[in-house]
Amino acid sequence: MEVTGDLPIPGGLLRASIVAGDGRNQIQSARFTGPFRDDPPGTLERLQASLSGSTIDEAPTKIERFFAENQGALPGVDPSDLLTVLALAFMKVRRAASSAPDPSDWKKNRA
Repeated sequence: MEVTGDLPIPGGLLRASIVAGDGRNQIQSARFTGPFRDDPPGTLERLQASLSGSTIDEAPTKIERFFAENQGALPGVDPSDLLTVLALAFMKVRRAASSAPDPSDWKKNRA
């Protein structure tokens, strides 16, 4: 199941699309799109590949390490924005796996 998270940032909308893995909190694949440049070319692909197979708990360290090793990479996006939008997408994975009632339904039933 692929889910997305969206985050408005200066210049436009940042989106993370993730496919959850089999393990708890597992990221099978992650893809980012938005108002940034893949500069130098291939940088975005390497970042996305570094997150594949990891867990959401490992993502902050992987993203921070990636940007520390690739100074100035992906102009137009901040590492904290990538982590935020990734977490927003992952919240949808958890929501889909939960047996708890959907909070948006509560609002509908109150009207």
